[in-house]
Amino acid sequence: MVEFYPPNDELLKKTPLNSKFILINAAVLRAKKIIENKILMAMNYKLNKPYERALEEIYNDKVKIYLKEAPKKENIVNLIAEQYLQ
Repeated sequence: MVEFYPPNDELLKKTPLNSKFILINAAVLRAKKIIENKILMAMNYKLNKPYERALEEIYNDKVKIYLKEAPKKENIVNLIAEQYLQ
């Protein structure tokens, strides 16, 4: 069995809602910053590509993933109702 670094299950534990979608998007945003600014965290990277380094930073808690407050379910229902009842 091939072991991946950083481990996928550990990365998901560090992601809000254990969402692969959120993890991938956060890593892409960080990788873009790495590419544009050439700024790396002060750590010994095991991987070379920007996207892999972004995942490594998330795994080592150098980058934290936060979500803005999600809209409440009642507000979404009201917004949908307002759009269709006008």
